[in-house]
Amino acid sequence: MNRQTWIPALGVLVGVLALAVGRTGTQENGFTLSGYHNADAKFLGEHIVTSVGEGIQILDPEGNVVKQYDGLSASWIYVQEGEADSASDCPLIVYSNHENETHILELAASKDFELLEDKTVLTTDTLAIDPILLADGDTWYLAHTLIEGTINNPEPQGENGTYTVKLYRSEDLETWEYVTDIISRKQNVEDGDFRCVDGKIYFFFELEQYDKGPSSICVMRSEDDGETWSGPQELLPAVADNEMASCEPTKDGWRLYVSSDYACVGESYQGASVYYADYTQDFQPVCTYQLSAMPDNRSVRLYEVKEIDGQLHFLFARNFLTDCDLLYRTLEREE
Repeated sequence: MNRQTWIPALGVLVGVLALAVGRTGTQENGFTLSGYHNADAKFLGEHIVTSVGEGIQILDPEGNVVKQYDGLSASWIYVQEGEADSASDCPLIVYSNHENETHILELAASKDFELLEDKTVLTTDTLAIDPILLADGDTWYLAHTLIEGTINNPEPQGENGTYTVKLYRSEDLETWEYVTDIISRKQNVEDGDFRCVDGKIYFFFELEQYDKGPSSICVMRSEDDGETWSGPQELLPAVADNEMASCEPTKDGWRLYVSSDYACVGESYQGASVYYADYTQDFQPVCTYQLSAMPDNRSVRLYEVKEIDGQLHFLFARNFLTDCDLLYRTLEREE
């Protein structure tokens, strides 16, 4: 092959390789969906469930849509994956919407994600956000945050609505009994999550004075099946806009992952990066605001962090308020 034909052929080969290695045309660790404009996203096994235009989609690890459920309306999503010792071995998605409904979506355990049932389990007079579902043996716990008054007050001196986290319990996923209000504040209570360890239920959440303003990350605990709860214990102070993704037990205590504008306070999602913090078993800080080595760690709104076999999987939006790209990245566990 002479030089005149070799150079164009090389160009074609480079272009083909570029398209083959990633959705954006460059090699990357995971995928990037530019301008995806989704509202929420969570891991579902090796797949991802997300809400786009209030519809629910399931993506594979390459970012391809493998399932879409027509006629459903979802804005906030939480996944409870089936386990052998839980009340259901099928993956469940709890979601809520702007129609003031909280639903449970039951999917087939096989990888075709067949929709088995979509049931409305709670309806409210006002908006309820951030549903959470926890399986503890044969008992189910469901919580969502009811908002009365102003939603996402944008001003430091503005009048904030009352955010109340309401807890319900069920033995069959059909009939739900009200248990208690875990917390009620005239502040934004957001990004809640449950963990059950050694018979105690832990509730993690973000507490902020106004939307996209400085917020703390807190934990509360119950030792009597959710009947009563401790007061909030602060894990991260309100020195930045801290958006919680997960807090998981470790062999030495707990690890918390957040996206935060800690390095550029006031920029919220557009300036946020991913940080982690480690705690003892009783939540005394070991280290805080450790910058994660996650790829593309800038302009992040973190949805979830999941560890599988020593590898961390990050699911997040980039430039959430403008481009709203959806990204998935992996990284070896950070020590």
